[in-house]
Amino acid sequence: MTQIEKPTLGKNQRWIDADLASAVLPRREPGAHKWGVGAVLVIAGSPTYTGAAWLTSRAAGRAGAGIVVLASGRSVIGTVAPAIPEVVHVTLPESDTQSGAKRMLERIEEQLDRVKAVVIGPGLGDDEASEALLSALFGFGGKSLKMRDNIGFGRAIPLSARQGSDKEKTASSPIFSRQDMPVLIDADGLNWLSKQDKWHEYLPAGRAVLTPHPAEMGRLLGIDADEVLKDPVKCAMDAATTWKQTVVLKSGYTVATDGKQALIAEEAPVALATAGSGDVLAGSIGALLAQGLAPLDAAAVAIQAGIGAANLASGTFGDLGVLATDLPDAMARAMKELQ
Repeated sequence: MTQIEKPTLGKNQRWIDADLASAVLPRREPGAHKWGVGAVLVIAGSPTYTGAAWLTSRAAGRAGAGIVVLASGRSVIGTVAPAIPEVVHVTLPESDTQSGAKRMLERIEEQLDRVKAVVIGPGLGDDEASEALLSALFGFGGKSLKMRDNIGFGRAIPLSARQGSDKEKTASSPIFSRQDMPVLIDADGLNWLSKQDKWHEYLPAGRAVLTPHPAEMGRLLGIDADEVLKDPVKCAMDAATTWKQTVVLKSGYTVATDGKQALIAEEAPVALATAGSGDVLAGSIGALLAQGLAPLDAAAVAIQAGIGAANLASGTFGDLGVLATDLPDAMARAMKELQ
């Protein structure tokens, strides 16, 4: 891959630093309740990637979510439940059939009225079961057109071809059917999107936060990762403008942008170059979204806290010895310093 250099700030761009993150960090009022401070639904994990569900859920809890609800298969929950007893679990059938997808969708929909944000994608895998789940959740692509007659949704139609209210426009997508609830899409959720034709036309504007690394961004755009890295800030801003969503491009000096402005990490700790660090970032952003932060503010806090966590963990284990499992607890300490 192309060597990543520290970018030079341009118009409508600024560094993410402690002052910026501290200014928007959530504060709890006396008498706060766990549901009141924000619940996040995490749809993550597969038999191959149980750790992704653990990391995302742990990070969401350490970033302040009052309730973390994990929706995953029985094999994943059997691993995560003993390790993080605070997490609420929704057991999904591990099936790629139409009836299995319907049951998965029903169990997830039961949670949507209670949560304030959704994180979908970390460690879901790339198989027929995950495709069936994602097609049902997003309301388009893959097997969804065959399934929706049974599940109860109408034929998927791109937003550009729809008429009527926002409610009507999002009715075919369960995860976007709750007014104003943000949905963070990461990892295998992004890889699935990249295989769907004109996928961004199906997403309601301003409702999604996409968190790709350069290879995932390349797949979404149909270009090589090296092309992404030639100018990550411009690439992210152009994509956010085209997609009408918030993009967090994890490219060393991580970029968060809505297309109008860009917030850029001032540091790029090498300790974050470890498997699972992206899952931690996804969970922490999701938790901050659930607490009511705007997408760019949530990303700024999570990115700055992640930098602080990496520096703290490096102080103990060195740059080469940091694991993603070290990051959620260190991130909580970094957020404490931001307070």
